[in-house]
Amino acid sequence: MNNGYMVYLLRILAAQGALASVYTDPDDPEGFSAGFVEAVDGLHTLMCDLTPWGQIDGWRVRRNQDVIQVLSGEEYEQRLAMLMTYHKQHHRFFFNDLPAEDTDLLLSVLLECRERREIVSVIIGDDMITGRVMEANGLRLKLRVLDFFGREAEEETITLRAIEILEIDTQEEKMYAVLEEMERQRVTLLPGGADGAPDGGVPDGAGPEEP
Repeated sequence: MNNGYMVYLLRILAAQGALASVYTDPDDPEGFSAGFVEAVDGLHTLMCDLTPWGQIDGWRVRRNQDVIQVLSGEEYEQRLAMLMTYHKQHHRFFFNDLPAEDTDLLLSVLLECRERREIVSVIIGDDMITGRVMEANGLRLKLRVLDFFGREAEEETITLRAIEILEIDTQEEKMYAVLEEMERQRVTLLPGGADGAPDGGVPDGAGPEEP
């Protein structure tokens, strides 16, 4: 399928609110993501993704150029709908109000994530970078990266056109939110906080000032 027809098809699915399976890996015919197409522009598609068990797994923004096939109404999507009903799951929308059609969808999602202080993951090739959006414009994204244990680390600037997938509120980001909260509680429970001094006191080894 050419890209123009693919965008047209994705927009129809978004308007219908239908479950769809989106294939992006030509080397893995079984590798696909299923869910609800929420918004589409000329370059990107925003989807509310589902696990194979019919449970919501956050949102992902993908490049339209990577989409090689879209299926809807097949047995897999029918089974997902049954599983969603069993789990009492419903289509969750990322936007309260969809951005205008001529708006940059990826940028709109990033700016919304910045406002909500959402943890996001950026996938570029085999690399995944997780953190919070500090700044974003039509060219670049600045992230405050979270390290392996969910602690704030360095800033990283990423070119928007290099982003293959943007993830929000998937299992990955939920894990980092838990790690971040655990770290916050650990620091709070330390005597006197991060400096090691008892509350209201002075660090060990420091005595009263000489008169």
